[in-house]
Amino acid sequence: MNELFSKLVKQKEEIIVQWINRIQNLGGSYSRANISEVKDLCGEFIPAFFEAVKDNNLTQLRIFIGKLCNIRSSQGFRLSEVQRAYCYFADVIKPVINNIKIASKEKIKIIDLIEDVLLETMFELSEAYHRKLDEKVDDYVDQIEQINVKLKEDSIRDGLTGCYNRRYFQDIIASEISRASRYDRSLSLLMLDIDDFKKLNDTYSHVFGDKVLKAVGESIRHSVRDVDMVFRYGGEEFSVIMPDTHKDAAFVGAERIRKNIEKLKFNIKDKIIKVTVSCGGAELCRKEANKGSLVSRVDRALYSAKAKGKNQTIFYKE
Repeated sequence: MNELFSKLVKQKEEIIVQWINRIQNLGGSYSRANISEVKDLCGEFIPAFFEAVKDNNLTQLRIFIGKLCNIRSSQGFRLSEVQRAYCYFADVIKPVINNIKIASKEKIKIIDLIEDVLLETMFELSEAYHRKLDEKVDDYVDQIEQINVKLKEDSIRDGLTGCYNRRYFQDIIASEISRASRYDRSLSLLMLDIDDFKKLNDTYSHVFGDKVLKAVGESIRHSVRDVDMVFRYGGEEFSVIMPDTHKDAAFVGAERIRKNIEKLKFNIKDKIIKVTVSCGGAELCRKEANKGSLVSRVDRALYSAKAKGKNQTIFYKE
């Protein structure tokens, strides 16, 4: 038997050429396959297969099967294509064996062994192929979930400032008011408006105005707690929802935001420009159960901060 396999190894290149021809005749995905890659795979298969037949050692053959299925499943080959390509090896090797001068009984014995190994490993081929396909499906599901998360995040974020947008504010404020009312928890809301923003835009351009909006939004986000939510409410106006926060603590938070924004500096036309914000705030009343009333009270507090000189925080008082 060793002598026979020695002769088969010497004809390895011829066997590979014939096998590749049979594989290409399958058409479908294999007709578009990279020939050098197919040749490498076939070349790797033959010694692994001969070792399995001679010594009943399937280790290297199983490694090859895993690699074959990994490559083929990633390229979209159907299982039937892979199985046929795999089984075609028997059709290629039989004529080669028959042309070798050895006893007929020996030929029959070797061919039977080859067919037995092919059949024995066919089930493993199917299992490995489906495992790889399952992994690929799992990868696709993960990618789709990541895309969906990104799409959702994009849909609720303001593209310029990175803050949540007004549409998302309408959803969140309603749910936060409902939660605070149900569990008798504190809830405060802030509205901040950049002072004299229209003048900045008109004097230094909208590009400069966008730069200011982006910096202010970032400053607000860095000035609040992780549980607080920052929104670009509209134009140059921002809002902050502060769960589990009574008005005194919210006032301290608002002042921290205001003072941090006051520290910002913008360079343009050899000038250093500073901006300020006016802030209005209010705490959810126990009798209050709708967003309209709370937002209205915060708006009035913000208007009061503007009317009293800007760059200050005022909380609504009954």
